[in-house]
Amino acid sequence: MIAEQQNRPSVVNAPVEPVGLPGLNFHFPFSERRVLLLTIDTLLVAAVAWLVDQSGMGAGLTAEGRYWLPVLLGGWWLLAGLNDLYDVPSSSDTTLAVIRLFVTGLTAQVVYVIAHALAPELPGAHVFFRYLAPILLAVGLWRWLYALAFDRPPFYHRVLIIGGGRAAQTIAGCLRQGPGIKCKVTGYVDDAATGGDGSEDLPYLGQEADLPEVVRRWRIHEVVVATEKTVDQRLFQLLVDCQAHGMRVSWMPDVYSRLYRRIPMEYIDPTWALYAMQGRRIFSPLQQLSKRLLDLVVVLAALPILLLIIVPVAIAIRLDSEGPAFYRQIRVGRANEPFCIFKFRTMFVDAEKDGRARWATEDDDRITRVGSLLRKSRLDELPQILNVLRGEMSLVGPRPERPEFIAELQEQIPFYRTRLMVKPGITGWAQVQYSYGSTTEDALIKLQHDFYYIQYWSFWTDLYILYRTVGVMLGLKGR
Repeated sequence: MIAEQQNRPSVVNAPVEPVGLPGLNFHFPFSERRVLLLTIDTLLVAAVAWLVDQSGMGAGLTAEGRYWLPVLLGGWWLLAGLNDLYDVPSSSDTTLAVIRLFVTGLTAQVVYVIAHALAPELPGAHVFFRYLAPILLAVGLWRWLYALAFDRPPFYHRVLIIGGGRAAQTIAGCLRQGPGIKCKVTGYVDDAATGGDGSEDLPYLGQEADLPEVVRRWRIHEVVVATEKTVDQRLFQLLVDCQAHGMRVSWMPDVYSRLYRRIPMEYIDPTWALYAMQGRRIFSPLQQLSKRLLDLVVVLAALPILLLIIVPVAIAIRLDSEGPAFYRQIRVGRANEPFCIFKFRTMFVDAEKDGRARWATEDDDRITRVGSLLRKSRLDELPQILNVLRGEMSLVGPRPERPEFIAELQEQIPFYRTRLMVKPGITGWAQVQYSYGSTTEDALIKLQHDFYYIQYWSFWTDLYILYRTVGVMLGLKGR
């Protein structure tokens, strides 16, 4: 035992790096940062509205007995949330913050113009802009100061990785290059490594038994478990001790999903995948009912407008090429149940005359001129409102795939059948987060997004995806 301890590489010989000025060991986890952003934004919106009223330029939103201030705050929270102003990993990116603030302000002004048209007794749109313009300036200045402050070493999120294999290298790179987040990956500990292992990018700091000393020496905020072996009782106890001392302990897939909002399917095992699906809200009968009600309310409310769009689109398809305006195709739905999907025809009628199913590609010569525009605007999916009304699809969910492709992809991609656990959707998380793809690699990335959607589904998520889908359609960013 003594000989083993003498031969074991020790953390004592690890390089020492100053972690900040004495007493400056600040740590703001993601949840606390989100609360900070939300709180300061709320105070600024209320304060600016009050100042505008005091100056005599407003409409008395903050006057005693008026209920408009809560409406203004609620509207701000809703639109700011929909535009990712409270997405912590990217909140330190000043360019993104400016763009998101602009879109939030533009959307708020458009919504108010529509509200004023429906209710002329409301103050004019120019009066609302007197509140909106200084609010955007004040929040913009605050967000700039926030990004400036958290771009300093004392505020960096210091991470230690358990394991030194491919998963550890991947998450280390993600943490360093993540979207706007400032992390300091100090290194890794691993029993399979030796004192000479490691690299300049990911230094070796010792073995698992050295964990208590490593986290104390480097003032670690979060320990990421990326080991490729089973966590034994000894390592489990060490991780519990880390949590007891205020450190966060996370699995590699959870950290990856927190950064990129998708699940790294290549680095999960069946046990993790099954556990991740247990007790999810999307499988709750009550939540399924609320999701179904959202589908019906949105479709029925928008049906008059949709019918006005369907007729001219159908005429344009018939004038552009020979064949019917609509077509049906067998797709796979929830629990691997086949159903018939309805779409606008975007290809020539003999697109698959050889009888072989093929993915559509970006410059596919089978696509008609009108079909290309329909695909970019996502209007080709519009007839699927009938599938939604029939209960075969939802407005939001993984896109339904053809049986021929399902059989092929589930042989090549692990856990591919997880996307069949929920109803397919007209739009989905993958559709608003990832551009169109037609390869197995693209299918893997889309599955990462679909798995994330299933694991973290909420009523708010569906609203967010529907909002983002409108932006995709207006920007012609579809495939």
